[in-house]
Amino acid sequence: MDASTTSVRFLSDPAPYERQESLYLRVRELEGRVLPDDAVRTLPFYSGTGRQAKEWHMRRRSFERLARYLGNKYAAEARLQILDLGCGNGWMSGRLSQKLNVEIWAVDLNRHELEQGARLFGSAGVQFFYADILKDTLPEHHFDLAILGASVQYFSDLETLIFMLKRSLKPGGEIHLIDSPFYRDNKSRKAASQRSAAYYATMGVPEMAGFYHHHLLGDVLRLGGKDMNRAPVTRLQQKLGWLAPFPWIVVKNG
Repeated sequence: MDASTTSVRFLSDPAPYERQESLYLRVRELEGRVLPDDAVRTLPFYSGTGRQAKEWHMRRRSFERLARYLGNKYAAEARLQILDLGCGNGWMSGRLSQKLNVEIWAVDLNRHELEQGARLFGSAGVQFFYADILKDTLPEHHFDLAILGASVQYFSDLETLIFMLKRSLKPGGEIHLIDSPFYRDNKSRKAASQRSAAYYATMGVPEMAGFYHHHLLGDVLRLGGKDMNRAPVTRLQQKLGWLAPFPWIVVKNG
């Protein structure tokens, strides 16, 4: 395997993001989410117990639905170009590369997890990038899909994010926002923001609250989003805990 496929490529200078990265990594460590290589290789199948086991059960089902959707929609297409934004340790990129004919840019601002992902899943079809996509570092009209798994809450400006993602997509491309909360109104958003602040304060990392953002469902719908989880049977599965209790938002480029 070529060494260039198992190392992280830097499109942004890490210096401005070091504080945020250290806070985020500290929270991940306290939550027990910094996993060893053997555990990351098995994701989204998680062998642990407790709260994370339930979360990974739901994330596995979200991933399976997404992979099935992509397989059905693009089965006859040429190799898909995918942006996995907020990829973390890269497990989703690795799994998608096993199921589909893809070339993936796995992008994040967390060097620790990017290096782990590149080591475990880096290949000619999956490459890892340290990049702030809001700083104009991605190629235009390059990707068929942009996928944000449990990561949209780390972007403060939803409208700018969608604009930049659309610019990087080919005409007809899609943005998929999965496994992230969106709030029905300002009252519920404010309550969630207060809970987040209290949570990070209790953990001894209060500054992290400033990097975790709460978006309204109405805002992403106004930006062209469609909630794929509107069917009654899906709502029931969410209520029963079989699926994650979040919308699955798709935004089409054109």
